[in-house]
Amino acid sequence: MRILIVVLLAAACASAAQPRVDRADQLPGHRYRVPRDVGRLVIDPAAFAELARPLRTDLEHDFASFDIREPATLKDHLFILALLDALDGRWTEALARIDRIAAVETKPVEKVMTGLTIRLWVDARAHGGGPDAFRAALERKLATMPIDLVRGELSILRTLGQVFTPDVCRGLVDDKIGPQVENGTISLDQAEAITFQRYAVLHLVPVGSVIDQVLGEHGIEARQ
Repeated sequence: MRILIVVLLAAACASAAQPRVDRADQLPGHRYRVPRDVGRLVIDPAAFAELARPLRTDLEHDFASFDIREPATLKDHLFILALLDALDGRWTEALARIDRIAAVETKPVEKVMTGLTIRLWVDARAHGGGPDAFRAALERKLATMPIDLVRGELSILRTLGQVFTPDVCRGLVDDKIGPQVENGTISLDQAEAITFQRYAVLHLVPVGSVIDQVLGEHGIEARQ
């Protein structure tokens, strides 16, 4: 009788196993309804919330329902959720997702740079938050980074610090994504781009001058 129970339990567990995903096209397709003025999503909290809710639901459902092994899809899902967590003030959860990305990342540059500003904000918030705490967190991080390896990526970050404003972020979405909206909806990749620009408005723009100044002091040239 005990053997029968064990066999039945094993069969039940096997049937409940998540389907393995080795290609992105093995996951359900996701599309998201957006307003005609799609750039408004990066500056309007209520409008962005209408996108963020189904976006988070879909990604969390994918993780709950599938064993995602395809590296790019796994990292993209985790990164979008990390951005959403940061936007919701769930910094511990955001950092945990960035750590998961780093654990599977095989490219040394991406292992260091992915989610860098999330790491910086987690550190800064542990020391009071605000631009001064962010500056100190950036200085601490730079002291431990392989600068020559990631100089190009830091150059891009400095450029973002110089040029990003809410209007610039909104314009990027209007110009790049607006023409691609189909029947009032966007793809998951486009939703990721909008989520990043919303994150930039809230968590990069306020410290843009800090990023520019500190990286300049460390000899990082802005990307032309």
